[in-house]
Amino acid sequence: MVVMGMGIVYPACAETPRMPNISLVPQSGLLPLSSALRRGTEHANLEDAHYVEEEYYLSGLAPAINAEGTIVVDAPYVTRFLIRKPKDAARFNGTVIIEPFSWFGERAAGWILTRDYLLRRGYAFVGYTLNINGLADDPKFPPTPVNPKQQQDSIRQYGGIVNFDFMRRFDYARYAPLGSYYDAKRFQRGGAPDPFVPQSQAIGAQLALVLKSNLPDGPARGLRVQRVYVNSWAVTAQVWLDYLDQGRHQQWRMPDGRPLIDAYMTGKLAYGEVAGDPIRVPAHMPDDAPFVTVYSQSETLHDAIEGITLPSDTDRPLLRYYEVMGTPHLREADLGTGEIEAWPNEAGKPDDPRCQFIYDEPSELPFSAILDAMDRAVRLNVPMPKANRVQRLNKGVRRDTRTGNIDGGVRPPWIQVPAAEYWTDYETGCGVIYDSKRPYSAVRLRQLYGSYDNYARQFEEAKRQSVAEGYLLEEDAAGLKPVASPLDFARDVPLPHH
Repeated sequence: MVVMGMGIVYPACAETPRMPNISLVPQSGLLPLSSALRRGTEHANLEDAHYVEEEYYLSGLAPAINAEGTIVVDAPYVTRFLIRKPKDAARFNGTVIIEPFSWFGERAAGWILTRDYLLRRGYAFVGYTLNINGLADDPKFPPTPVNPKQQQDSIRQYGGIVNFDFMRRFDYARYAPLGSYYDAKRFQRGGAPDPFVPQSQAIGAQLALVLKSNLPDGPARGLRVQRVYVNSWAVTAQVWLDYLDQGRHQQWRMPDGRPLIDAYMTGKLAYGEVAGDPIRVPAHMPDDAPFVTVYSQSETLHDAIEGITLPSDTDRPLLRYYEVMGTPHLREADLGTGEIEAWPNEAGKPDDPRCQFIYDEPSELPFSAILDAMDRAVRLNVPMPKANRVQRLNKGVRRDTRTGNIDGGVRPPWIQVPAAEYWTDYETGCGVIYDSKRPYSAVRLRQLYGSYDNYARQFEEAKRQSVAEGYLLEEDAAGLKPVASPLDFARDVPLPHH
């Protein structure tokens, strides 16, 4: 190790990744896939926010790395990224958030969950593609010997919205050049072809290098990029766990020794769930960047059922796990382009009272607050909050007998003062990717709170509590409304028409 100015210690044997090539994607007459300008789950009013969106090709030579961390070959690749950035450099806060698009429908889950916060606070955002050309035996859909129909059902539902093939069908002129290296025989994970793109780690590192180098003709030209944060959700979070576990944070650095990535936040994935080992702490934790993992209620149940214990939070290195109750793995507001998901009452248990409604509470609010806490830890050395863990009971979780909800974890106002029981598909077996909730009856609401006014007052106090704990931003609190309405205290919530 060597010591540089201000007492910051950087690795002595680090190397700088290759600088990739970038070029603007020519206009095709269509808006880009995943564009915030097109109507859909990723839409944002960039004009009102005084932001601009641009799409670039990113290309170069990058190592293809197997699940054990061995570099197998250096190979060429071409991918693309979208950057959203303030028009006025004075509004830019110095930080770029990078996120790989999810497999299904090229969805930027982190953008969906934090966009309002990012636009308010002057961040730049970069979403980028990690994908392969379609294969006859697609590693994203491994065989399921116990239930062969499950594989075919997955292919039928998702096969049309994955891989570069999907992107080319969407806009051939834009996405025909895209390609990356893959060999199912050479890249295995857990005894099966690795579903993760072998060049993922290097592509992410090269993208960070481009952004942080402040090139005069780069994608962030005119802005002074000081920090790059990862904010990666759902299945692509595994890429960044691998990056840290294999020591890439220490290995790949800026030319002056600074880290390429200044903070890592991942969410809604139980590492190893898709394939591989259930690692919860990377073997090579960074000592100059926080590693933050955010679980919804779904991943919390997964680990409880599997008997996987979460690590304790530490300050050096900076490690945090947050189990956020009352948030699901997926909402309708999170769906990717072309993605269609059945509601719980359309599947195997249409009459189960727990399988009638899906969560629609604003998960964005606690997740944005956690991202803000991570940012303040990096910039200002402000300690991040430590959350109580969910209380477990055997291979499950403990639920409060009064409210029916899980004890412990991060508790948003709608869990502190609930109007429903929040369940996961692990518990209900409704048979869909959505988790579900059971609204309280009017009788139960009156038993718990007496009247709507009492409920609303308690909800306001819960908001103040969440702000004090660091899981709700002051500017978001005013817009957060109680889940139940006055009418819900007079009659039961009508069943949804699905």
